[in-house]
Amino acid sequence: MNESTSSSAFLNKATVIIPCYNVEDYIKECLDSVIQQGEWVHHTYVVDNNSTDSTCNRVSEWRTANPHIPLTLLSEAKPGAPAARNAPLNLVETKWIQFLDADDLLLPRKIAEQILLFPKADVICAASQHLNPDGIQRLSTPSTTIPIGLIKGQAGNTCANLFSTRSVQSVNGWDESLKSSQEYDLMFRIWQSGAVFEVDLSARVTIRERHSGQISQRDPTAKWTQLVLLRERMLAGFKTDSRVDKSMQTEWNQSFFNLLRILAKYELDTALSSYSRVLKPIRFSPKRTDGTTRTYLLCYHVLGFEYTERLKRLLMR
Repeated sequence: MNESTSSSAFLNKATVIIPCYNVEDYIKECLDSVIQQGEWVHHTYVVDNNSTDSTCNRVSEWRTANPHIPLTLLSEAKPGAPAARNAPLNLVETKWIQFLDADDLLLPRKIAEQILLFPKADVICAASQHLNPDGIQRLSTPSTTIPIGLIKGQAGNTCANLFSTRSVQSVNGWDESLKSSQEYDLMFRIWQSGAVFEVDLSARVTIRERHSGQISQRDPTAKWTQLVLLRERMLAGFKTDSRVDKSMQTEWNQSFFNLLRILAKYELDTALSSYSRVLKPIRFSPKRTDGTTRTYLLCYHVLGFEYTERLKRLLMR
């Protein structure tokens, strides 16, 4: 963002970017939640990503009913939310960007309160309330230690967080080649750029979980493979990062080991390869957790990771 923009009247406002794919039942309520942000939103870009339902008609109807709200409907042919989120990046005039999924809802004054609380931040990682299809709610709270939050997937999410335009543009936006872990890839690259992260423990959005339509439900193997490979990059980066307290390394490694055990259920060879690169050279010794029993630890110390996982597979057949 150039100097003239940063000193303009838009300094403390946000641009909302909403990718859309077949969300005709959700988009109007999503846009209603943007209205509740008041004057803190300068412009909203809705980016249709090859919808085959009436999503675009719903957006046009909403815009007609709310002519006082600046909204532009764009189209992005390249499939995937990252491409849709990147489409309007060069049009943003504000200091802040609020990425919002079309089936989720911003809570009232979300943007205002985050800007006022953390005016010097580049990324504000916030809590969120999740609503499953059965109406059951749960609260997701970010870690107060950013490196741990990034490793554990506890650094907020796309909609709960708020990003400075400068930080997103400085890393060339979202990686359009990724089908999962996009938000943590983006945040890690922003972290590597030296950006300032802050933690907001208040719930700022409602995430409406669905039975279908997410990468984790369509292809868990791809999801866990991408997640582990990204965490491997994080571990390598944190080892040489002067901002990171190296005393946290034991906790990072345990978290990474837990992820490898999940990946091993879907793609054992990839899990073994990652283990050999990251944990085997440091002679990692896992601790007992909810998913790691005494029996598993005994086998691990006698047989090693590979043969313990292979034995587990054999016994589960």
